[in-house]
Amino acid sequence: MLKKILSVIMSVVLVCTGCAVFAFAKTSEEVDTHLQFGKDGKFRIMQISDIQDYFPMKGITKKVLKKVLAEYPVDLIVLTGDNIASSTRVKPYAALAINEFMSIFESLGTPVVMVYGNHDDESTTADKAYQMSVYERYKCFIGCAGEDFGEDNLGTYYVPIYSSVDKNKMVNNIWMIDSGNYNNENDLGGYGCVTKKQIEWYKSTSEKLERENGGKIPSLMFQHIVVPEIWDALDEHDEQVEGSVGHAGKYYTLPEGAKGVLGETPCPPNYTNGQFDAVVERGDVMAMFFGHDHVNSYEISYKGVDLCNTPGIGFRSYNSEEEGVRLITLDENAPGTYETETVTYFELFDRDDEVAYNLFMSDSSTVDDSEHFSYFMKFILAAIKALFAF
Repeated sequence: MLKKILSVIMSVVLVCTGCAVFAFAKTSEEVDTHLQFGKDGKFRIMQISDIQDYFPMKGITKKVLKKVLAEYPVDLIVLTGDNIASSTRVKPYAALAINEFMSIFESLGTPVVMVYGNHDDESTTADKAYQMSVYERYKCFIGCAGEDFGEDNLGTYYVPIYSSVDKNKMVNNIWMIDSGNYNNENDLGGYGCVTKKQIEWYKSTSEKLERENGGKIPSLMFQHIVVPEIWDALDEHDEQVEGSVGHAGKYYTLPEGAKGVLGETPCPPNYTNGQFDAVVERGDVMAMFFGHDHVNSYEISYKGVDLCNTPGIGFRSYNSEEEGVRLITLDENAPGTYETETVTYFELFDRDDEVAYNLFMSDSSTVDDSEHFSYFMKFILAAIKALFAF
């Protein structure tokens, strides 16, 4: 036990002291990794969004992460921002917060890529460059700082996936896009938007990959903040209807054929630099995956591109029964297709499991704050009962 404690302390010290340098600023081409399809012709991805926690992490979030990764082993983990909370105000504390989840992934040896959200570098001395240097300390991390778009847009890059039988044949591609944090460029306010420089990089790089590979590479795009075109993709109503969310005097519902849940009003930027139009024009992106809106888990097809929101997994912020992760499966034999589904808390844990149920309710926004303590006490009693049941 003493050795284990000392090992943990040394790991923390290394994380905190070894990351006092800036990121290595590698581009996509410089990252030393080579992802390939498995022998079954499949490549499995888990999107994890909005952990949004600090140190120590909520025990329930760790419990969910460990269980979902044990039950659904994947080839790649994609973190889509708000990986840590904005309350991690100093560098060592931010490093400890990152270590809470990265140590789990490191123990499994599963490759990890990530983008930032609006909260990651908010109100902290741990800027994006510093945080990138923390991530790069983990062997499982295969992301990078990417092209130089400035400190405000660090972490835009691509990750190719190669054939299981030909390591030089690129079958699919993953675009990782930093969607910024808050808008400081005009009087529109609101959240940040992908910059014009990033969009030009995406277009030119997509064209380069097409030339090098003899055709467009079917791709998935991941970022934190949803694109403004979400309002066009949803059905608009003048009056409130069942299942609708309100925005600017109008009400919106999922369109016919969409899947999932529209649990809250989407929060895209108040302006656009043309990212979605560029994606439609290039025609290589099958789907765009977002986080940010914690209780949205929809899949909407719009102009030939699927817009997919993934719910949050962190229990430090507001929670609902949509809390969970998204699974995505690519098929080497059908590279222009993909399959996806979300896995929620109560798909991992049985509602009849008193320990799991009361633990969830003790942190859930589905009940009043005044009830959290009583559920926590029920959780303690159920855990003790389960402990002595055998």
